[in-house]
Parts: sequence; C-alpha cells; structure tokens
Amino acid sequence: MNINLEALNQIPQLLELIVSMKSTIENGTIEKRWFNTRELAEYSGYKFETIQSKIKKGEFTQGVHYFKKGGILLFDKTEVDNWVMGIKSANNVNYENTKANNIVNDVLNLIA
Repeated sequence: MNINLEALNQIPQLLELIVSMKSTIENGTIEKRWFNTRELAEYSGYKFETIQSKIKKGEFTQGVHYFKKGGILLFDKTEVDNWVMGIKSANNVNYENTKANNIVNDVLNLIA
C-alpha cells in the first residue's frame, strides 16, 4: 500500500473545510439557487409583471434561465445573474459551477 505523504499533510485543511461546510449547513447560510417568479422579483429588483414580460419577449429562456415544474416557473439564480451581467451560458445549465461541486472538487484536489 502506497501512502501519499503529501496528502497526509493536507488532512488539517480537509478537516477545516468539513467543519466550515458543517457550520454553513447548521447556520442555514447556504445560498438559495432556485427562485419562483415572486422571489426572483424580490432578488432582482424587477417587478413581477416585468419578469413576466421578459419571459414573453424571450429575454428569459426556458431550459436556461428557468424551468417549468408543475405549473411553477423556477428560475436558476446563476443563469439570471449571468443574464444581468451580460454573460451568455455555454450550455443550458452548467451544474459543474454549483457550490456543492466546487467544494467536492476542492476536497478532491487536496487529496490528489
């Protein structure tokens, strides 16, 4: 069995990251990713009616900015933020950029 001594030195960093993740979960400070139309209006500062108008005009794209689930529109915060900043999405929804995946990738990079 080969043990990577460099990885052993990273155990304190891993522990710190795990403690931080646990604290984030316990304190309820995990950022919300999906908004309904009213929540998006509050988050973005646009009126509810303006958001509905932008959907009708095609400024928000189904399958990119929002998804329809059970008659409710769920807006992807990341894609709406990108829309506000004028950043076009490379694909419909880039799940690789979620916080959870970033944390997992950080952990994997530490032990690699």
